Amino acid sequence: MLQQVTGGGAFTRQNINTINSNFSALSEPDVWVRPQATVSGSTAPRGSYENPYGTMASLAALIKPGLVIGLEGVLFEEYSTPNVADVTIRGMGNKPRQATTGGVANGGGATWLSPASGATTHLLTLNGQAWNVENIFFNNSTASKAAINIVVSGGGDPPVDPDGSHTTIDGCWFTGAFCGVLSTGLPNFVTVRNSVFFGFSDSGDKAIGYAVGAGAKTLYAWQIYGNEFWGNDRHIQAGFSGASIHHNHLSYINNGVTTTIFYDATNGKDNAVFDNTFDVNSGNGGIATMFVLGTNDRFAGNRLSTAVTTTQFSWGDPA
Repeated sequence: MLQQVTGGGAFTRQNINTINSNFSALSEPDVWVRPQATVSGSTAPRGSYENPYGTMASLAALIKPGLVIGLEGVLFEEYSTPNVADVTIRGMGNKPRQATTGGVANGGGATWLSPASGATTHLLTLNGQAWNVENIFFNNSTASKAAINIVVSGGGDPPVDPDGSHTTIDGCWFTGAFCGVLSTGLPNFVTVRNSVFFGFSDSGDKAIGYAVGAGAKTLYAWQIYGNEFWGNDRHIQAGFSGASIHHNHLSYINNGVTTTIFYDATNGKDNAVFDNTFDVNSGNGGIATMFVLGTNDRFAGNRLSTAVTTTQFSWGDPA
């Protein structure tokens, strides 16, 4: 609970202690999900660190705007959120990692995996607006499904139907099958930043993608920046409109995987793609299929490179 700072004139030691206590309170989640925690006989409040929930589904009745959910440990769950806005899921590990050994949680971390048996769908489906997903390692093993699926299925203001627009994904790691971040129904104003996408290596797999033709929205004004894309068959493939894609690093040959598509905005338009590093030579055979621009897309200041020492710059479509 936040404490009021009182008094006048110079700060006292008590003032300083109160301020530090308030900062500590602000950094704590409102409710904990700790799948491997032992809580038998705990008298601590439900949802506290000492008496946490074991799954996302088990705390569904608590979800309301402003709630911060802290994830510690390894979650084996497929979860579809309620249509509630402004909720945060925050990984409480020091760094996103797959905190398992032989499929068994090895302590700490903030890891989200498919169920060991009966995996059927996306790990996390976002139905409400402006959710934040932070500092979590996702590994989805279900073919044709994604780690995070961002939904739009209707409209309204405020939305009465599921609408995952305004989602922010920050500092997460993604690997696994089919797709890292998938948009279904074309949500708008999504931000993906400071995250790593790797190992989506089967033919047709992609780091960031969309369900073609789903819904009536436009994938308008996405921001994708500060991310690493390593060893994916396709890095970014979605019909964005008015997106800003910048300051990302996208590999060409990485961990035995050769990327076939760096950027494909078929069905999109008016996107700005600038100041990215693409690890491919502009003279590489087949480069025209690696970069497919949407209508009126602008490329500027992007760096291309060779496997040796030469660095080239492209001020337009690399193809």
